Amino acid sequence: MDDKLIREIVLSFREVSKKTHQILSEESDKKEITTAQLIALSTLKREPHLTLGELAERMKVSKSTASGIVDRLVRAGFLMRNRVEDNRRTLNLELTKLGERKTAETYALFFDRLEPLLDVGEESLLSMLETHKRIIEILERGIKE
Repeated sequence: MDDKLIREIVLSFREVSKKTHQILSEESDKKEITTAQLIALSTLKREPHLTLGELAERMKVSKSTASGIVDRLVRAGFLMRNRVEDNRRTLNLELTKLGERKTAETYALFFDRLEPLLDVGEESLLSMLETHKRIIEILERGIKE
């Protein structure tokens, strides 16, 4: 296959990622939360009661970076730290009702901004998703080898 085509595909993925991140950042700013904080909240919404280390791993950041994010979220009232019953040294993180609401409101704004993507057409979008799945499978095979 042509290297130029592969390069264009990679650059296209990068550009889409940059644009969606920019929109997420803009909508997060409106709700007075950073994208890193929003990602932490949404990660904990999907996987409640993670430890700080687990959250850092999921977010692909260092423990100290995750700790700073968590500290600010706790101060804002969006997260709680809870001691684990059978291991008093371990803390689990849990969203508060305020944190759940902030996450839902911010993502609602984000997805409203992305709604014009549906103008591409359902058939094209479904085809693109299928192609992306195949690309991911190929890339994962290459990583495992």
